[in-house]
Amino acid sequence: MVKHPLDHLIEQRIQEALENGDLSNLPNAGKPLSDLDKSADDLLARVVREQGGKPAYVVLNGKLQALLKRLGQVKDPLRHKALEQQIADMRTRMALEKDRG
Repeated sequence: MVKHPLDHLIEQRIQEALENGDLSNLPNAGKPLSDLDKSADDLLARVVREQGGKPAYVVLNGKLQALLKRLGQVKDPLRHKALEQQIADMRTRMALEKDRG
């Protein structure tokens, strides 16, 4: 395993904090960590949700709506065809994201 250049400094600071009692009265100290049985994706989704993030499907849907709006405004056939391809790609990405849950 490759070590980070700051590992030694980090370990030193943690040890100093332990010796000084700085980590003694932390909230939930001594309690088991929750959600350890969940997948990394589940945990990431929870963190994103708690931080006010939007699910990927919602973000992609917003982009799709913008593409559809632009499609109605484009008159050039080549640009129209390119936008149609982008819309198809976006719908595919949305379907994949929806399947992921």
